Amino acid sequence: MSNKPEENEIINRIRGLDESLKHANLTVIDVSSKSGEAVFRFVSDKAVEGEVEKKVSELLRSVLPERFSSVKVCFSKLVADKELVKKSVEEFIRREFISISRCVSESDVDVVFGEESCVYTVNVDDDVFDYMKDNKVISKIDAYLSETYCMEFVGKLNDTGKTEYDETLSNGQETSDLKRCFARILRVGDVVKLWGEEIGNEATYIADLNLAFGEARFAGKIVSINEKTTQKGKSYYVIEIDDTTGKIYGKAFMTKEKSSKMEKLQVGSEIITKGELEMFNGMPSYVIKDVSFCVFPKNFVPEEKPSNPVPSEYKLIFPEPIVEYSQGGFFLEERPVPECLKGRSFVVVDIETTGLKYYLGDKITEIGAVKVENGKITEKFTTLIDPKIPISEESTKLTGIDGEMVKGKPTFDEVLPDFYKFCYGATIV
Repeated sequence: MSNKPEENEIINRIRGLDESLKHANLTVIDVSSKSGEAVFRFVSDKAVEGEVEKKVSELLRSVLPERFSSVKVCFSKLVADKELVKKSVEEFIRREFISISRCVSESDVDVVFGEESCVYTVNVDDDVFDYMKDNKVISKIDAYLSETYCMEFVGKLNDTGKTEYDETLSNGQETSDLKRCFARILRVGDVVKLWGEEIGNEATYIADLNLAFGEARFAGKIVSINEKTTQKGKSYYVIEIDDTTGKIYGKAFMTKEKSSKMEKLQVGSEIITKGELEMFNGMPSYVIKDVSFCVFPKNFVPEEKPSNPVPSEYKLIFPEPIVEYSQGGFFLEERPVPECLKGRSFVVVDIETTGLKYYLGDKITEIGAVKVENGKITEKFTTLIDPKIPISEESTKLTGIDGEMVKGKPTFDEVLPDFYKFCYGATIV
């Protein structure tokens, strides 16, 4: 439900009807345009009796337009506990802020219940702290929890400092997922606002969009513009932007101001945009709010991502040299190595997993890789990995790997330094 004053007033009136409704929240309104029926679904921390439901129905009937021929209310009892709040915080971050989703687990959340409210604290290292602060993650979690459960939630963010790690394992190389990856920044010139707020001249490389969830800025040349219509008949445009490192599709929903200026945007126009970048059905969704014209840097050469130093030695997984056996023959002759492979190294990788949705918690169960140098396979790297989560029967049927096989095997964090060293300086295939 929106935060319009009249709607908040109605909710407050409903809460005043009975003690059992004191903390009730409206979660969903289902409306049938054909029958004119409206179904209001609430959650409450107490059981709501039939007579009280009837009072709520009558109140809603009195304030709704006459076109609604029938009004029904449904109440569900939902009481939050510590484990439920911890899980909800972790799931919300995993769903809405995928770039830090692996940095926050249930064990990082402390929960304390009061009589009227719940105070929770998210403990993160200082790099993730900055990201969550800049993107107002806590206030968004507050809103989500307050809508989901029947009480007020007050979130706090605690900076725990740099992440600790096992030096004997990593040999000085920090392997934790908490290590921050910085998005590269490009700078444009001659920024002139078209609509919305002033944006500035800095944007994230589109190739680094996985590091920019939340408020984001992207710049580049418009590749295509297509007008679309929502199910409710509202017009919006899908604008494809290319900054030479990648392409992104942004949705621009129309207002009177935007509609009058939309024709100024053409294929080939150079623009910088600001909006919200989130995950939707497992894919990045970028909603453009502000647009300015700009001049994209001429002869733009993207800067390379900085590489972490390679560990000096292997700790757990040792690559094996390839020994090729073949039967000789009169007509057997060695094929020449293509010029494009000479002087280059490739690592060809195959992995097995518990499933395909890493943003929902699926993990790697096996890594297999071979190194190709000057067109010939020289080494192989292979290991089973303990995902620390159950492996479903369906995954076992597809991969042949079950829970017993990975029991006692190293975790991905333990394998990562060795695999990083194996791949260092090579092109990943």
